[in-house]
Amino acid sequence: MNSLALLSLLFLVAVLVLGFWKKVNMGFLAMGMALIIARIGGIPDKTVISNFSTSLFISLVGPAFLFSMAVNNGTMDLLAKKMLRMVGKNTWCIPLLLSAMTFLLAAAGCGNIPTFSIILPLGIALAVELGIDVIAMGLIITMACNLGCMSPIANGGIIAAGLIAETPYAGQFSWSLFAECALVWLVLTLGFFFLYKLYKPGTEQLAMLDDVRPFDRNQKMTLLACLAVVVVVFAFGVNIGLAAPLAAIILCIFGVASDKAAIKIMPWGTFILVCGVNMLMAVVKALGGIDLLVEGLTSIMSGSTVKPIIALASGVMSWFSSTTGVVMPALIPTITGILEQFPGAGYAPLITSITITSFLAAFSPASTGGAGIMAQYAIFTKDKGDQDTNKLFVRLFLTSIVSVLVSVVFAFVGVYSIFQF
Repeated sequence: MNSLALLSLLFLVAVLVLGFWKKVNMGFLAMGMALIIARIGGIPDKTVISNFSTSLFISLVGPAFLFSMAVNNGTMDLLAKKMLRMVGKNTWCIPLLLSAMTFLLAAAGCGNIPTFSIILPLGIALAVELGIDVIAMGLIITMACNLGCMSPIANGGIIAAGLIAETPYAGQFSWSLFAECALVWLVLTLGFFFLYKLYKPGTEQLAMLDDVRPFDRNQKMTLLACLAVVVVVFAFGVNIGLAAPLAAIILCIFGVASDKAAIKIMPWGTFILVCGVNMLMAVVKALGGIDLLVEGLTSIMSGSTVKPIIALASGVMSWFSSTTGVVMPALIPTITGILEQFPGAGYAPLITSITITSFLAAFSPASTGGAGIMAQYAIFTKDKGDQDTNKLFVRLFLTSIVSVLVSVVFAFVGVYSIFQF
């Protein structure tokens, strides 16, 4: 059993290494690895397939379908511009307003990836026009997307809830986790704002926001549909994975949006990544790999270092893999075993340590966030002769390292234990 447990962990490491090295979808790779290690361990194929979480898949696909429509028909982009236009000549507050708007959009169900694709190009363009640090603007947008998506109705929060659905802690941490994410988002956003002097724009007038058209009929109906979904989810406890596609298909019936266009831009690779790795993790758990991983982690922990060590482990893993797709599925299942050794650590603080630290590591240029910043920076500064890819790569990676270390310190001093309800 010990040899199978170790072998299952080696298969997990192989998925991380091969996926990062060959740039293939780790979800499909994890499915293949799950088949092989399951056959070695005597686990039937149907058991492996049954570990594909249909409830998680529906909860992720449903909101993505609705919000992809909102992206496709220009509703989200126009909403962002209208909100930014409200600042008038107070252009100094645009970075803060953009960050807050991004956080709220991600939290409302749009999720981190769709929100990132909408807001990042707008934010980079605004930074160039304002004459402020373009990379710093990209950093606060990335952070707002990632930490905002941990609300109970957004993709990150849904994934976290799914990972602990079968544990004694199910349903006890969602708002605690989101509150901690909101706190860290606020503190670090203000830190970047003052550190990079984003409060000193070079202009008080933004030409790109002078001519913002009104919402058309389709966009108004799309906004109404999104609002209705949020209301029924919070007020009546309806599953967002079922409510969102219902609202989306009603929009299609009334000719407001195109289902085909929305389906084309949905992040299918991410859905497969999350669910595929979950399949592998179920096999790893069945073969004793999770228990072995817990033993390894607890052997280097003490009562005072539980949270910083789990935070550091998640940050390092996130430099080479997805937070929601790999890090959370790999480390959250270990928490129950860790708490048996260190019951005072608290379930919510450990989940928070894993989630926030791994999301802050996403500033790395090897992650979606950092790579997106580099790409948009290249597009918007191509005529300014202000590109040095190597320097930009180093800056983003160093920012990621420092951010991870800051999160480890937060975990150590108890910041992630402030909200426990």
